[in-house]
Amino acid sequence: MPRSDKPSSLLVPFLVLPENRFAFEAVASVGEEPTRPIYLYGPSGMGKSHLARHAVRLFLSRRPQARVEHVTAAEFAAEFADASSRRAIPLFQAATREVDMLVIEDVQALARRRETQQQLLALCDELNSTGCQLVWTSRTSAGDLPQFMRKLVTRFRAGVTAKIRPPGRASRARLLLHFSQSRQMALPGDAAELLAEGLAVSPRELWAALGQIESISRQHRKPVSSDLVRKFLKQEVVSPKPRLEEISRAVARQFGISSAQLRSRQQSRKIVIPRQCAMLTARQLTERSLEEIGRFFGGRDHTTVIHACRRLRQLLAHEPELALNLAQIESLLGVPAGSVTGPV
Repeated sequence: MPRSDKPSSLLVPFLVLPENRFAFEAVASVGEEPTRPIYLYGPSGMGKSHLARHAVRLFLSRRPQARVEHVTAAEFAAEFADASSRRAIPLFQAATREVDMLVIEDVQALARRRETQQQLLALCDELNSTGCQLVWTSRTSAGDLPQFMRKLVTRFRAGVTAKIRPPGRASRARLLLHFSQSRQMALPGDAAELLAEGLAVSPRELWAALGQIESISRQHRKPVSSDLVRKFLKQEVVSPKPRLEEISRAVARQFGISSAQLRSRQQSRKIVIPRQCAMLTARQLTERSLEEIGRFFGGRDHTTVIHACRRLRQLLAHEPELALNLAQIESLLGVPAGSVTGPV
């Protein structure tokens, strides 16, 4: 099922740069005959998800009646595990084979999941025979995927392979101006150049940095300027800590649920995991006590918050999708990357 409620950074039009031009051109042919599998790779935060969504929009513009499945590898694995536990694998197989375009992101998450890889290999072969458009994304090249079936790696490399490289200084400056326009934020050119020079980071982190600068600008009631950026880079000014209400809204938006559900006493996995993310985020980014965090998220006590944070950290070790969700939440809140997943 395609994901909705996209983080703000993914709603911004895709900006073509020298570092992503070949990848952008690779997806330009989706929806045309003959179809070719596309494998996009690059470090986290470089725009692979953004480009995958662009590919989906382009495909549907050319084939409006097409059936599209857009999931992460972790979601695919979870759906397969659920079908296996319910002894409903044939139904799972039938459902996944009735699509015209399949996008699976972060395939590196399937390392060591042999049965899931076998299912994906069989699915890949069957969809290829029907002319389905396949798009994969990964943090590493197909040849560098650890503990993957050789046949599956061969399928990843069967079409177009495109790397998205980290943006250089000039591209970072262009991205900052592009992002500021989307935010309707006044960012002078000299301030953008200064920020691009001082932050050799990913587009996702540039988006988060702009959010911090915007918050500092509002807090001090000063326009964004090169002087303010210079102080930000020297950490002479810091953005205000997010409130529990802001954290609740950001987490709810990321997971496609409501803030009311997040703060309820519901215990389904659909709600529990986002609530644990919210509790960890609140513990890391605010100075509120464990008791206050627990009360805010459903009237729970401090031991529940401690358990939620510990449990989430255990899951992070083998569920990359959670780390991606937390990174997007950091971006929504305008805090530095790693603020939530750092030491408690």
